[in-house]
Amino acid sequence: MRIIRGDLTDKKSLIEAIRGADAVLSALGPTSPKYPKDLPITQALKAIISVMEQEGLKRLISISTGTAVDPGDGFDLKIWLPAVLVKLMLPAAYDDIIESVKVIRESNLDWTMVRAAILKNRPASKKLNLGLYGHTKHSLTISREDIAAFMFDQISSQDFVRQAPGISSQ
Repeated sequence: MRIIRGDLTDKKSLIEAIRGADAVLSALGPTSPKYPKDLPITQALKAIISVMEQEGLKRLISISTGTAVDPGDGFDLKIWLPAVLVKLMLPAAYDDIIESVKVIRESNLDWTMVRAAILKNRPASKKLNLGLYGHTKHSLTISREDIAAFMFDQISSQDFVRQAPGISSQ
């Protein structure tokens, strides 16, 4: 295992971390109600994508949320309502989520955005709801273990390239 210390917008550190990799998995996301307005996740993803393109690395798997609506989504009240609450109560975090999704979608990478609602510290269920919101029945939670396993599986899978499936536990 390699540990690279550095800032997520420091291209030198990012090159060191990314060079020779098969894929980049990003678990960047808002972690506090007190959230900066300078779009830190978006800025980090811009730098990561730039270095990936420079290094010729195509595969990006990034965690996201139901707040980041996919054009293929239908209506699902239990996903829509929390997204509205995030927009109203945490506007800086909401803006960063929305902008980071734009940056990923506009890239030339083979991206997958794994959209989850509430992450839980519990054992993997191995039984997942997977698909677009409003078309697949979703719960509001998923274990961190389940989402990590799914993201790692996507490194070698082409099933969700340039797609943003919702993921939840059954």
